[in-house]
Amino acid sequence: MNSPESLSGFERCPRIPYWGRNWKLRKMKPVEMIEAGVRAGLMEHTRSDFGELAGEEVYGFGSQPGIESKQFNQHDEVVHLACIADAVTSAIRKPGGDPWKLAPPLPEWESGCYISPDQSSLRRIVFTTSWSDDRYYSHCRSWESLGEICFHGLPMQMLVVYLGPHREGKYHSYWTHGLRHPANKKLRFRKRNRTDEPFKESWTEVWREDYDDISTRDWLQGMLEDGVLQECLRKYDIAVPKPESRERILDLTRQKLAILRGTMELPLQNLSTCDWPVPCDHRNHCHAQEEPSPAYGFVQIQT
Repeated sequence: MNSPESLSGFERCPRIPYWGRNWKLRKMKPVEMIEAGVRAGLMEHTRSDFGELAGEEVYGFGSQPGIESKQFNQHDEVVHLACIADAVTSAIRKPGGDPWKLAPPLPEWESGCYISPDQSSLRRIVFTTSWSDDRYYSHCRSWESLGEICFHGLPMQMLVVYLGPHREGKYHSYWTHGLRHPANKKLRFRKRNRTDEPFKESWTEVWREDYDDISTRDWLQGMLEDGVLQECLRKYDIAVPKPESRERILDLTRQKLAILRGTMELPLQNLSTCDWPVPCDHRNHCHAQEEPSPAYGFVQIQT
């Protein structure tokens, strides 16, 4: 209950962390699969092919616990997500580099971010389908960033992974989609002279999961050469607030956590946030005036 996710949910609707104490969705959302796969790859300490391991983890999630999806062909969707996890992990973690580590636990705070090998800064990865200045400031001020920074007293490196719009079971971005020359099979993503003139119709449209003869390394190299990797993977440095601001934020955090922990009865609904900015996981049973249950896709958290 002392996690940044609980605080974020609490500020949206107090029912989210209240029910989150004992219940979770039975299946994983697509972005959750990618996040978990990338985490496994970044933290892998025995295998050198950590990108492949990330993809294997996602593929395993497709079987257990399964994917939360309305697509008919869920197997292909999981393979698509596995390829993304492989590419993102390979782009973030350097070959031969040390495995990533989670930030150490604190008495009052359950961290969910990473920490650099020299423990001089925190690390956070944000997966997003859109990006703007407003999104940037929102993530900087989120509990997943600001709360972690203030409790640890360390700056944060925030990596933003742009996945592109999610339509019909696929993420549409350079991580997943490119063009291939009909003769020399050269992989391209956009013209380097930045003109509006498109590639010729003879170029073949390729999706990452359909071309296993293109290695992850070659795919990332093509993204780099065409200048699109820098758009899909960005790094931002977030500094520690000044001492007085940090203390004010820590005091605010402790007050909110005390309210959250002290909530013993079902809180009132916050109706304006049920559907925006994203649909709430508890929307259906909440509006039916019922508790979470397997009938609504939830399972009890094992403690």
